[in-house]
Order: sequence, then structure tokens, then C-alpha cells
Amino acid sequence: MDNQVMERHLNDSEKVVIVQKRKGCFQECLGCEHEDFFDIYKNDEKTKFATAKEDASFCCRCLCSPNHEFTVNMKEEGTNAEMMSFHHPFKWFASCCTCCCFQEMTMKMGGKEIGMMKDQAYCCVPRFTVVDEKGEGVYKVHQPTCVGGICVNCCYDGLCNCKTAFQVFPHDQEDTDNGAGHIGEIMKKPRSLATELFSDAAVFDVTMPNGATVEQKGLLIGTALFLNSAFFEDKGNE
Repeated sequence: MDNQVMERHLNDSEKVVIVQKRKGCFQECLGCEHEDFFDIYKNDEKTKFATAKEDASFCCRCLCSPNHEFTVNMKEEGTNAEMMSFHHPFKWFASCCTCCCFQEMTMKMGGKEIGMMKDQAYCCVPRFTVVDEKGEGVYKVHQPTCVGGICVNCCYDGLCNCKTAFQVFPHDQEDTDNGAGHIGEIMKKPRSLATELFSDAAVFDVTMPNGATVEQKGLLIGTALFLNSAFFEDKGNE
């Protein structure tokens, strides 16, 4: 059933928009780490086909965020049918450099594991690998780079536009500067000024690679949810 629901909504989708709901003025002002809720749209912000909700204990969210263990369940809008689930185990975060404590997120569809996203060793430029259920590489994900790949290219999409791009590359492609050769993209977009200043709520455009299967699109949706938790939940991570 889960696969059929996913195919119905994602088979012909070139882009998915993930909109994180605000947690409420009172909780935002107090800095409360409430569970995350997301509305998920097909191609634009007009056709909502799914919702997603984080499941994590209060103590973990308050004391260990954004490294806390959590599960996100994605359900079809209207029917509440289970579509996918994403699980992130507790992993200590190593800031701008990582040589251990690698992050990961496991994705399931229909109760069956379809793959996972894995953190890679890096310095300054966060890098991730997306693998299928057999552990074989499908995509590489990282921000646009410059200086031979050792720095994030902050001017990739213009100055002062509040956008943050993570580009999707074939797993076997050699890295290049300025994102040359990328086949998809996970873009955090700016919202209103008040939302950007006082809220963690984010919007992500997930542009799917041409020819991606439903399972591969699901893996990239899960990757976007992980990126939100790891880099944009705490204002200090932005």
C-alpha cells in the first residue's frame, strides 16, 4: 500500500516542497524544542499530498538537539495512510569538521528499508552519501564549493539572498567547483523576515534528478529532513 501511495504522488513529480510549520509564538519566544511538523507539496506549494511529524522524547529534544534520536513518519494527506518513515539515531555532532561520530538516517517505505543517508569525513564542506537498500551508492550531496572543493561557495546563488543549497550529484562523479554537473538540488528558501529572525521554521525545494525512481525520490526527501535537523533547527547552526 505504501509503495502505491508514493507512486501515485511522486511518480511524475519533478520537485517536492517541504514546509516546516511554526511551533507557535509562545514556544518560539521561549526557545522550546517542540516536535517538528511538515507539510509536503508536489511541484509547488499548492498541491499538498502529505504531512510529516517528528517523534522524539522531550528530554532528547531539549538536551541533545540537533543530534537527538528521532523518527519522522510521513503520511498521505486526507487518508492518513503511512507513506514513509525516517529514523535518525543519536550521534554526537562534530561541528565544521567530522572524522568520527558520523550522522546517518535510515529510510523505510512499506516497512521495508529502501536505503539511507550517511555522513562522510569532511572539513568545512559537509558531505553526505545516499545509498540504496543494498548499501550501494546512489547520490552524493554537498553544498556548492570553490577553491578546489575545500570551501563552501557562499556566492553561488548571489549575495545576501538567505538561500542555502545542497546539490545532488551521481555517486560516481568526481567533485567539481561551482556545482558543475549536479543533477538535483535541496534548497532552503527564505520565508518572511520575521520567520527568518525569530523562528526555526524552514522551506525546502527538493529538485529531483531526471529518471529518479520513487524510492530514490523518497531518499532525497529524507535527506532534506535530516539537513533541516542538523543545520537549521538551532539558530546557532545557521
